[in-house]
Amino acid sequence: MQEKKVINILLVDDHHMILEGYKNVLSKIKSNDFTLNIETSDNCDKAWEIVNEKRVDIIFLDINFPISDSNKILSGEDLGIKIKKQLPEIKIIILTVLGDPFRLHNILLNINPDGFLLKGETTSEELNRCLSKVIANPPYYGSKISKMLHSEVKHNNSLIDEVDRIMLYQLSLGTKTKDLTKFVHLSLRAVEDRKRKLKEIFGVSGEGNKALLEKARESGYI
Repeated sequence: MQEKKVINILLVDDHHMILEGYKNVLSKIKSNDFTLNIETSDNCDKAWEIVNEKRVDIIFLDINFPISDSNKILSGEDLGIKIKKQLPEIKIIILTVLGDPFRLHNILLNINPDGFLLKGETTSEELNRCLSKVIANPPYYGSKISKMLHSEVKHNNSLIDEVDRIMLYQLSLGTKTKDLTKFVHLSLRAVEDRKRKLKEIFGVSGEGNKALLEKARESGYI
């Protein structure tokens, strides 16, 4: 009898009840071809250590995590980008509560995940279907994700990248614009140009940082 393949899964979410729920659902999956070895992490820094120390085949990744000065990796999006660049063999499934079409479109462009689900629409059956498809022949996108990405933002080419997200994060901590150069390695002029572009993207041109940060929070960037 052929030995079953072991698929190593890492679940990353800052809510422990959600982690236990996902783990419970996935643990019940029965297959003649594979068995699942499931590990969890409640923050992105720990998750990055795990994927570098152990074999991980598939990572289920939330996007928003609490802001903390001690975090080296600020969000699930940043972790996903880091994994895609340095450990491309790992398949990434995004599971998020975010519903803003522009935000979701940026996640798709920045990470190009193998699976993409909204928590609000994800049942245990959907989670199982997504995992099976990602194992066999990715990608798998939930129905609401597919509709939003194709109908509402298909003509929007604005991309908020890692530098933009770092700037928004630092501004949310109270960092002054002139001091952002310490965190993004850009000239002050380049920083100001980027901030002006961000205000245009969020529809708050001519307004201050408060309006920009409010819009960024509404869209789930901070």
